[in-house]
Amino acid sequence: MARLRGAFRKAGPVLTAPRVLLIAVAFLALAGVSLLAVFAWPSETLDASSVLAKSQDAKAQIAAQATEGQVLHYKTKEYLRQGPIASLVQEMRRDDFYVPESVSREMWSLVGPSGKIARMYGRMTDDAGNVVQEVTTEGNEVVSRAPASGAEERSSFPNRSVKDVARDAGAEAQRVEENVASGTAKVVGYGDAGGRKTIVLELGRQPEPQPEEPLPGMTTGGYSLPYTLDLAPVERIERMEVDAESFLPYRWWMVAVDADGDEYLISEVVTVAYDVLDATAVPAEALAAP
Repeated sequence: MARLRGAFRKAGPVLTAPRVLLIAVAFLALAGVSLLAVFAWPSETLDASSVLAKSQDAKAQIAAQATEGQVLHYKTKEYLRQGPIASLVQEMRRDDFYVPESVSREMWSLVGPSGKIARMYGRMTDDAGNVVQEVTTEGNEVVSRAPASGAEERSSFPNRSVKDVARDAGAEAQRVEENVASGTAKVVGYGDAGGRKTIVLELGRQPEPQPEEPLPGMTTGGYSLPYTLDLAPVERIERMEVDAESFLPYRWWMVAVDADGDEYLISEVVTVAYDVLDATAVPAEALAAP
């Protein structure tokens, strides 16, 4: 979702390790209030225009709730395969922004006057609940920190509002509609999530990316994620699971497929929570004055 899947690189041991930062998706989490609502795909009974209309209604309803003093809340569980190089990843990132294979990512964004995003707080935790990364606003800056290493990065706080989020989502909706019309996505099955029926879609297939060769005379101990060399895959498949009634995405994932047709999960994002909260339901640190 600038999107998480857009960060994937070719698999191989010769690439520089990608830095995974909370700040890289901090404002995408804001955009997600609308983007999740327009990532709609057709069932076997709805045409593209009907799906687009329904998804835009959902977007408008969420945006209408995001008034001054309310908080946009977003939480996901994410997996990015490291496989046999997990210890190498940890070692290479020990003084920087290390992220394990499985994490939970949560973001709270306070809506201020005129719908402007006034403050935000986010954190990434490992499976044991330890904070791996934090992102906060301090004055006119967004600050990302890794508690274990003490690493810190600062960037300018973007001037964003709920209206900006909705406008950006309009462009995304256009792209979705084009993909629906072209048949890029297809229904491949049905499921159930929390008692609600879901539709499983295949978004695309591609040959497994080949590792890049190092330049002559150069050596490197880098890596690229998701790591797949030990799986000997020949293909990657991208899928999405959406709510059958609202068409809101519940899960996005990618698998690597070997020559025998066996599939291996290499990346996944599952939406745990996506809502607008009253300030009383938000952790104190999320709304603390910078």
